[in-house]
Amino acid sequence: MFRIPHKARYGLAIAGIMVAFALPASAGHDARYDARNDDPAAVAAKLNQMGFVAWRRLRPDHSVWKVDDARRADGKVYDIKLEAETLDLVKLELERD
Repeated sequence: MFRIPHKARYGLAIAGIMVAFALPASAGHDARYDARNDDPAAVAAKLNQMGFVAWRRLRPDHSVWKVDDARRADGKVYDIKLEAETLDLVKLELERD
């Protein structure tokens, strides 16, 4: 086995402690989340405005809202992604029957 000098062990211990104290201060904070429109009612209103009458699931995912199985009055079903801050359409994918 090899030996690690006492000063090196001490330096590594100090560095580990500094990292341990720095991580909780920055953990879990996402600047994009602060600007996100996190109101499902606003998302539902936007979907109604876009002509959708029903959907199976709304869920926030980082910087977008994902909408599963959104149905229009004509019966066509789509998967949708809306930009979380402005609720602009990012993706509209027609589901296959």
